Amino acid sequence: MLQRALIFSFPVFSLIFGLLSVSAKNSIIYVKCSKLCFTTRTPYELNVNSLFTSIVNSASVSTFNKFIISPPGCSASDVVYGLFQCQGDLSNSDCRDCIITSVSQVATTCPRSTSGAIQLDGCFLKYDNTSFFGVEDKMEVSKSCGPPIIGYTSVMNLIDDALAYLIVGNGQYFRAGGSGSVQGVAQCVEDLSLSECEDCILEARGRLRSECETSSWGDMYLGKCYIRYADHGFKPEKGNDNNNYNFNDNNYNYDYNYDGSKERKKSKRVKKLAITIGTSVGGASLIIGIIAGTIIYKKRAKRCH
Repeated sequence: MLQRALIFSFPVFSLIFGLLSVSAKNSIIYVKCSKLCFTTRTPYELNVNSLFTSIVNSASVSTFNKFIISPPGCSASDVVYGLFQCQGDLSNSDCRDCIITSVSQVATTCPRSTSGAIQLDGCFLKYDNTSFFGVEDKMEVSKSCGPPIIGYTSVMNLIDDALAYLIVGNGQYFRAGGSGSVQGVAQCVEDLSLSECEDCILEARGRLRSECETSSWGDMYLGKCYIRYADHGFKPEKGNDNNNYNFNDNNYNYDYNYDGSKERKKSKRVKKLAITIGTSVGGASLIIGIIAGTIIYKKRAKRCH
């Protein structure tokens, strides 16, 4: 049923996966949409939907894959390039859930855009009508800095040590570890070479320390990599609890060990929501969803005119 639904147009993506994205919408880091748009009911639209089908299916068995959708007789202008990547420690089921949410969000936020990219807390998805595979991208896309740590030189040293560990990487695209109370994570998109990955993370680290110099936590996302850290020993001032940071938005709880291993548990609330949605999509709910999804899609599609 899922594969059949996926080959339909953008509104159906919004219908099938729109509710699933509710549980993860707060974990969106960024979404980028091209201002150039394709015409509906064209080969390019079919190829984009075919790409999304392939990506969702692949996410069930892999944390990274890339695709070129170019059916026989397809013109060069209708070829679609795309890839996805999940955070290196996600299970196959969590990876697939994250990618499903990504597809839903792109379909809703970037209707008919010829290219788009989305970064969630646990996964990344990008597609375009020109190949970007193996192309370095060190452009800053998203940055967040926590409240300052004043007068704690020892903590700043721990942050530097944790980030230095992440830069070394030991030949891995995904790195997690820490020093003392400071934990960190970094990852590159796997279409880069390992040397390009090192360069990207090094660049991200430099910008992060420059722009979040005394922050208790910080995130730096470049086009093809990211690096994040948090001091779990930091205690916000009374009445300022919103500044306490632990890497997650609403869906996942991170628990980094100092040796670089990590356990990531999905909340029971999200699991129950997913089960409820999975058993309720059908019948009258499906019809209502199709109507609602089509209306939303048409309203958003006006952006492309």
